[in-house]
Amino acid sequence: MTDVARHSPVPVACLAAFVILAGCAREDEAAQRARLAQWFSLGETISFTARRDCAVGLYEVVAPDVKSALPLMPDVVQMQRMIDAQGAAALDVTAQGADVAMVAMANHARPTGMAMRRAGLEARACMDKRSEGAFRHALDHPGGIMAWDADTGTLILMARDADVLVAVQGNA
Repeated sequence: MTDVARHSPVPVACLAAFVILAGCAREDEAAQRARLAQWFSLGETISFTARRDCAVGLYEVVAPDVKSALPLMPDVVQMQRMIDAQGAAALDVTAQGADVAMVAMANHARPTGMAMRRAGLEARACMDKRSEGAFRHALDHPGGIMAWDADTGTLILMARDADVLVAVQGNA
């Protein structure tokens, strides 16, 4: 009779659970703030929610400008070039709302434009009333900034007239 080593299934199950939970982890508030702070002058956090399928951060804006670390482009063609080159870029949406700009991006570079829209739609599950209102305002009203961080799948909208910035991530 052969002596076969038997292993307890408990350690294997614990390891599997750890791997699953690690895959579900989202960016926390401190990590999101640190990433955004290299591009924007943030004040207090108004609200932050993160789950495995979405994350939404709403922040006060101290200064309505984009820092030089994030290229600010005048149109979606140049924005897409910069995203391809550096992974992130911003677009001045002074003459239009961010929603119009996202449609223009989808028409120019469908994968990027649709990823932006998907991030916004999927993040709705993490929005409270205040972040949802700020997101809607930034989408509809001209005079803001729209940014895309392709590395983290984060859509960032700054409403200059409301002095707020909302960063949203969907499931992707």
